[in-house]
Amino acid sequence: MSQNIENIQQLIIRAKEAGDTIKSFQGRIRVISHYDCDGICSAAVMLRALAREGKDFHLTLIKQLNENIIQYIAQNRSGLFAFLDLGSGQLESIKKHILEKYPDALIIISDHHQIQGDDKHKNIIHVNPNLFGIDENVSGAGITYLVSRSMNQDNIDLSELGIVGAVGDSQTGSIKGEWGLQGLNKEILKDAKNNNKISVNKGLRLWGRYTRPVHKTLQYSVDPYIPGISNSESASVHFLQELGIEIKRPDGGWRSLADLTEEEQQKLATGIIKERIRCNEEHPERIFGDVYDLVDKKDELRDAGEFATILNACGKTGVGHLGISLCLNDFGCMGEVKKHLEAYRREIGKSLSWLEKNRGVIKTTDSATYILAGSHIPEEVISNVASIISRSGMLDCSKPVFAFVNAEDGVTKISARAENSIVEKGLDMKEMVASAVGETGGEGGGHSGAAGASIPRGAEENFINTMERLIKTALSGQASSQAAR
Repeated sequence: MSQNIENIQQLIIRAKEAGDTIKSFQGRIRVISHYDCDGICSAAVMLRALAREGKDFHLTLIKQLNENIIQYIAQNRSGLFAFLDLGSGQLESIKKHILEKYPDALIIISDHHQIQGDDKHKNIIHVNPNLFGIDENVSGAGITYLVSRSMNQDNIDLSELGIVGAVGDSQTGSIKGEWGLQGLNKEILKDAKNNNKISVNKGLRLWGRYTRPVHKTLQYSVDPYIPGISNSESASVHFLQELGIEIKRPDGGWRSLADLTEEEQQKLATGIIKERIRCNEEHPERIFGDVYDLVDKKDELRDAGEFATILNACGKTGVGHLGISLCLNDFGCMGEVKKHLEAYRREIGKSLSWLEKNRGVIKTTDSATYILAGSHIPEEVISNVASIISRSGMLDCSKPVFAFVNAEDGVTKISARAENSIVEKGLDMKEMVASAVGETGGEGGGHSGAAGASIPRGAEENFINTMERLIKTALSGQASSQAAR
């Protein structure tokens, strides 16, 4: 485990303090959570834990937490406010608009994002791994799971949601070639495995394992990227035919990746690696990783990555409550969910198509690639678009990618992405984005390979200039360090 065991123990003690406070509280609990996959999983964990304790609660899922939203939340009197997968960056506003108005109110913050402001207040219990020197490898849902587990050991059955939240939060990265969850996530995974909620196997890191025709899985594969095959249906079909892999079942239906025999999967893996070698892809063998199956789910909900995508689609198309239902094993809404999932995919497809036709919005420097999309790409899908294009062959994958879009309230939203090889050069997106917004205004954070920020509209050029300087400084420092060795 990468984190010091003492730091983890301190985090667990803080989580228990929060759990004990919630458990002993009498009255309505106001739960506020983020609307993405991690936030939905966090909310579902907390709601199930509260229900088991017979608590009265009210949930609100939100796109972002800012001063205006906090003022709105404070209009509804509550004795206890629980902020999930958000809140750590708005400590001063929470104190100003809630605790000054209601001096007896209690605040629980269960979050993993970077901390801004001072949390030293007798009525705030702040559960955040960054407070204990743990800055990676646990999601907001994972932290909320630790809080819920301290309330009742029965809540160990919610561990799978801590894992789905981490998968949805892009935490299944590569550490020295090993692709999967790391650090504290692995400890939560142990709970899920021991409770027979998740099974883990090594396999191809291809999306759509149970739900997509295998040729479609190859066509839409961007991580790993397969040169000449990704983005082309005909090339994908031809590739499988050359390998001698049938794409249809005897009944005429399409075969999925899960339908392939072990021998066929080995053939496919060998073929993909050969294509990546032929086209000089960096680390061509990095196509394998841990595959997380949700034991009590089926079809498109069985694969943790697919489930995470569905939850993101629910939140970002305004039906986060349906995502909560799925997390709590209420599958009666799947018909409606599929409609929203298709709408979500169409929006991503439209955005990618627009970007392909309008490459003039892409600014490339020696250090990075900047996509200035304005209002042409919705803020709800820019993180997905940034992830796809950073690995799709459209751009130079040896540089970090920063995608800018107009968001609400005069704000520009930025999604930053960097391949593992870039991070290994010393370009940590979380640290660099945090430094840039510190100098240009706004707020931001995330993970080493995937981060995000919000800055004032009009500060884009300032952010880019600052980022250029930070990247050059980091690379220069790395080169000096290597030379000294």
